[in-house]
Amino acid sequence: MSKRERCVALTLVLVAGFILRLDGLAFGFPALLDPDEPIFILTALRLLREHTLNPGWFGHPGTTTIYVLAVIEFATFSVWTALGRFADAHSFGLAIYADPALIFLPGRIFILVCGMLTIVLTYVISRRLFDSRVALVAALLLAIDPLHIRYSQIIRTDMQATIFVLLEILSAISILKYGRRRDYVVAAIVLGFACATKWPAAACSVAVGAVAAMRLYRGLDALEAALGKLALYAICAVGALFVASPYLFLDVPTVIANLHGEERPFHLGATGYGLFGNMGWYVGGPLVFAFGFAGLLLGAVGCWIGSRRSTAFGVTVLPVAALFFVMISAQALVWERWLIPMLPVLSMAAAVALVTLLREAAGRFSGMWRIAVQTTIIMMVCVPVLLNARAASAERASDTRLLATHWALTHIPSGSTVTIEHGAFDILGQPWHILFPMGDRGCISVRAALGGQIKYSSVDHARTGKPVVDIGTVDPAQLTSCHGDWAITVNWDRYRAEPEHFTAELENYRRLTAGGRIAATFRPWPGHIGGPVVRVVRLAPH
Repeated sequence: MSKRERCVALTLVLVAGFILRLDGLAFGFPALLDPDEPIFILTALRLLREHTLNPGWFGHPGTTTIYVLAVIEFATFSVWTALGRFADAHSFGLAIYADPALIFLPGRIFILVCGMLTIVLTYVISRRLFDSRVALVAALLLAIDPLHIRYSQIIRTDMQATIFVLLEILSAISILKYGRRRDYVVAAIVLGFACATKWPAAACSVAVGAVAAMRLYRGLDALEAALGKLALYAICAVGALFVASPYLFLDVPTVIANLHGEERPFHLGATGYGLFGNMGWYVGGPLVFAFGFAGLLLGAVGCWIGSRRSTAFGVTVLPVAALFFVMISAQALVWERWLIPMLPVLSMAAAVALVTLLREAAGRFSGMWRIAVQTTIIMMVCVPVLLNARAASAERASDTRLLATHWALTHIPSGSTVTIEHGAFDILGQPWHILFPMGDRGCISVRAALGGQIKYSSVDHARTGKPVVDIGTVDPAQLTSCHGDWAITVNWDRYRAEPEHFTAELENYRRLTAGGRIAATFRPWPGHIGGPVVRVVRLAPH
């Protein structure tokens, strides 16, 4: 394959990946349907408002993502101000709360760019380890991956962390080939930034340890030299972590508190099943969704074929994937987004097996039979994945929370007091008094809070370590503050699915809805409607 052909093919893959990720990028607006996106946006806004570099939150730790978002928000403000749309920061802040897309959409565009970069890096790594055909197929499989597409459209740390994981693998490949000190330093810098983005990304360091051991085994490095380079690697990694997230070292009490907050034995909708149960959940759920049965089988076979064809693949890529999978499976909780750094690796492995299978078919068949067999193989791998991607896009476009809003606009009369559990900015213009649950503070007036440009620090303080903000986590003594005429619940049914873990939360819902009636229920429909089960409840007079 000539260089021109490679460039054209890669361009087509990237264009396809970009179109798939651009479709539905603005899902939900002006409502905020992902509960975690506001954490990063509000924390970045706090940096600008208070002129500080201390995020005050280190749960992921997410520092690099927050810093980039702060730069994006400042650039967005500067551009709109230069165009004359806003006179000052105060008016810009008010506009954000009226139309969150002003800063959320640029943030999502940044994550989309990160997703595209992971496709490019997957191509680069695959080409260095194998050949252009495998590299192009690996990039294509990742470009059409529905799970990768989903998290290329949400403001989170996972996609940015994946960039650093892939860069660490590239650095490890260079170390294996050359063993230069500068390669160790580059790898250490990448590791520091990876850890400052998401803690589990530290698993990528196993690639450097593995290649150092391989060079030692082959006699390419003396023991003393190898230990010296690893020591340099460790020191530079800590230094890079300090540069990327200085307040991890300067605000230790907050770091410890946030880490304790992330350690939970169970979580609404994400309670795990033990090590092997979690492994089964990841394989049988998110990974099948991401690759299809055929693609996942090819990925498993490709790990074996790839390690036999490329020592570097077996020493750099596979140890990272294996350690990462064990780490996330050993946790008490399960989240499909934790798999994101593994998707490029599985795409590479599946590409190795798929190219091998297509070459085998070419050797066994000729003429039209060869074309038919190869086309069938490709369709068996790609069609289910594309169907999953299309179904997921449809679900994002038609969410149960949006449907509930449309119903409420028609049926809830003016002057009503409505309690909501999600970021329903799409109802702020309605003539209702809107309440939102805020943990120990009870339910607060949304308009009053937004008028004061609520800070995430105050939200986090009111949550008192609770993983979600909803009616269930309101202080029972403050529950009367949530009582109005109507309630739109998004987590009630999720609690009902795990009654053994959430007795107190369910009691809150029972007390609030006692004597009322469910006026409307909106359920997800796979492939058509996404979101949780949403219930609109007509509350009894208080």
